[in-house]
Formats: sequence, C-alpha cells, structure tokens
Amino acid sequence: MESGLWVKWAAIALAVVLACAGAVLQTSLAMAQQQDTFVSPTEGSAGARFQIVGETGWTPGETISISFGFSDEAPGEAFAGPFYNEQSVTVLRDGTWSFPVVINNELVPFPLWRPGFIVVQAAGASQTTITPFTYTVLGASPVGRPPLAELGFGPGGADSTTSSVVTGAAFVAALGALLVVSGEARRRELR
Repeated sequence: MESGLWVKWAAIALAVVLACAGAVLQTSLAMAQQQDTFVSPTEGSAGARFQIVGETGWTPGETISISFGFSDEAPGEAFAGPFYNEQSVTVLRDGTWSFPVVINNELVPFPLWRPGFIVVQAAGASQTTITPFTYTVLGASPVGRPPLAELGFGPGGADSTTSSVVTGAAFVAALGALLVVSGEARRRELR
C-alpha cells in the first residue's frame, strides 16, 4: 500500500513539474516574440508571403525604410549587407507599422536557388532593426538554422502556435501518466 501511495505522489509531482515547465516555456516564448520588429510567418519558400511588423520603439508619423538582403548564415544585428529593393512605410499613430512581402524575383536581384536567410532591415529616425526570414528550398532549411527552431526555440524559431502544441502535448502526456499511475495505485489498494 505504501509503494502505491509513493508512485501516486511521484506521478503528481511529475505532472506539476511538466505543467510548470510548459507555463515557463510559454512565457519565455511570448517575451522573446515581443521585439521591435518581427516577421510572420518566420519561414517559407519561393512565392511565399510574409508580413513585417514594427511593434515598439517607433515614432508615430516617421518614415521607415525597409531593405532586403540575403545571407547564407543566420544574420545578427551586425549584418552589413548588401541590401536591395528599398521600400518605405509610415508609422501609424499607435507607434506600429506593417509591410507585406512576397518572395519573388523582384525581392533581390538574383535567383534564390539555395536555402538561406532573407534579411529585413527596417531603418527610421528612432531606430534600426534587422530581422531574418528563413528561406527554404524544397523543404530544406539553411545550414545555420538552430536545430530546435522547428519547435519554436531560438532565432528563426517557428511561431508560437507550434510551441503551444508542444506545451499542450507535454501537459496532456503528464496528465495521462498521472491518471494511469493513480488508477494502478487505486487498483492495488482495492485488492
């Protein structure tokens, strides 16, 4: 009887730890996504569409110059270019802006035949940001992409929907384990 009770409490502790880990993961991912500029979705291939969004730190009414570059490696804030195809957008009254992009032959002046990163530079009087979009070819990701990016971790990570599914699955698995162990402990008590 004591061994069944120990197993039951161990399963409860495991479920609580997994639920807390999921909550911390969601919070950290939400904080990581609160940046000055982001792209959504974060990856795609030729013909794909994505949105560039400026969320914080922009001055209402200022003009933002948006330039596009290409890099074989994951770009950092120090990416120096070259940049192509400059566009502009005006910051709205709430300090935000957005700009739609289609990956086609007009985006950069050469064919995109290999996976890499489309580098988006947004420059205004108040700040300059660099944000990558992961460009894939026939499902192949660039070499410099973090290995856990598919699960929403690290730069170039998938959107929060993927991480929500992973977190939810971990919670359901922990709850299922708790029910199985609890049922087994209860069955042993009734013998």
